[in-house]
Amino acid sequence: MPGPSFKNNKSADLKVISFNMRRDTRHDYLNSWKNRKTLAAQYIRESNAGIVGVQEVLPSMRMDLRRMLKEYSIFGTGRFSGRKLKNDEHSDILIRDDIAAVADYRTFWLSKRPDEISRAYFSVFPRICTVAEVRLKGTNQRIRVFNTHFDHICWMARSFSAKMILEYMHQLNEQEYLPTILMGDLNAHPNSKPIRILRESLTEYRDLHLNDVYEHCDSIQNTHHGFKGKVKKKPIDYIFVSDDFDILNVDIDTCSFDGCYPSDHYPLVAQLRLRAAHA
Repeated sequence: MPGPSFKNNKSADLKVISFNMRRDTRHDYLNSWKNRKTLAAQYIRESNAGIVGVQEVLPSMRMDLRRMLKEYSIFGTGRFSGRKLKNDEHSDILIRDDIAAVADYRTFWLSKRPDEISRAYFSVFPRICTVAEVRLKGTNQRIRVFNTHFDHICWMARSFSAKMILEYMHQLNEQEYLPTILMGDLNAHPNSKPIRILRESLTEYRDLHLNDVYEHCDSIQNTHHGFKGKVKKKPIDYIFVSDDFDILNVDIDTCSFDGCYPSDHYPLVAQLRLRAAHA
């Protein structure tokens, strides 16, 4: 496999966030999207993150984010590609326009038919992953960013999804190697098989190596809190990066706005530095 190739020798610092936004549902009552969408947009804006991976975003929520976050562009396709508009859940990638730009993106399905609306036979719903080729404006370096949301019921579906994403990474790297970030709500705890597949490269693609940012986190806790703000259990949201990145800082952000939370998940925040490389 070819090695990385960049045009300059500058390093690039980049803040990335994985953030499950909690889909809009009337069962959340006071925590419904209409009561927290301003908080969610405010959090993203004030974070100044260059790249944000969001999960559980419905079309109406996507429109709100687009309207409220003028600093960002949003990329991705729903898991039903618009066929069921109201429930067409997205795993989108937000790019802050003054920090980065997207050259190309696509959404694929985590099934044996990744290029069409489909699901793995043991998955409750169609599951998707959005991948974008991103150019960092400060250095003109390019990276690949994957954002996904694994099945919440079946561990076999989650393991299949992990293998599927690694296969997709491998195929893209064979065309052109790029530094890679994978983020998302993986609905799995750190020692589960799907996470070990990603962290320990438990596939035939031995050329792939991803680093779990939690290895650089002083205190690991739950990322899902059900709007209760509790801090006790293991995380289910993750960020993985290829060896091209130094992991400078990692934080599970438990902040609230006067006791109100923008989601039932805490955002996972990682400050990264893309290492300089030469052809």
